[in-house]
Amino acid sequence: MSDEARILLVDQSRGALLFQETLLRRRESVVSTAMTASEALARAISEQPKLIIFGYDLFDMTGPEFCREVRANEHTRTVSLLLVGERSAPEQVDLCMAAGCNDFVFRPLDRRELDAKIDKLTNIPVRRQLRTITRIEVSLEKNGRFIVGRSLNVSANGMLLEVEKSLSGEGVVRVHFYLPGDPIPLNVEAEVLRAEFAGSTPKYGIRFMTIADPERERIEAFVQRLRSREHL
Repeated sequence: MSDEARILLVDQSRGALLFQETLLRRRESVVSTAMTASEALARAISEQPKLIIFGYDLFDMTGPEFCREVRANEHTRTVSLLLVGERSAPEQVDLCMAAGCNDFVFRPLDRRELDAKIDKLTNIPVRRQLRTITRIEVSLEKNGRFIVGRSLNVSANGMLLEVEKSLSGEGVVRVHFYLPGDPIPLNVEAEVLRAEFAGSTPKYGIRFMTIADPERERIEAFVQRLRSREHL
């Protein structure tokens, strides 16, 4: 991980900040801290961290208020947000996720779980695959719930989607869609790599996980066709 993977820790407890700094000490990250939401917002604007790890109570704001402030500011709206919540208060997670948080962990912090969450939220791979801007109606299935969305762009490795409701929690989603002009549906397992909350509609970058070669080739051929038309 490079120095660009700057992490900002926010908590009203100095002890909690010291403990989190200890857990992050062996990572190749630049770590800074703040004890209030207003201080954290100022640091986020000036330091441009990739990830903010924050507690629910931040002296001058609650976690959801903090999330909304981060998402409303053009300089910070794309930063990843990780809530450190209390297992006894799961409603904190729901409120923060609805306000634009990307993910959560519970106290007491587990080093391996925290590392996995940080890796997921800071090491988002650069998409080098050929992709094209296109609108495709998509149905996302998770834990028996279906959410309707539409693609903003698509490649053989994934999509950028805008959806009607925020996705909460972690885990695999199943994506159902038809390529225009192709009568055979695609049903692909995917993971959410990043979330964007600029504007009124949440957007999620997803990566296809279990996709067979014939399905990948169908998407690649579709992208190639659209790209060729774009350059006519």
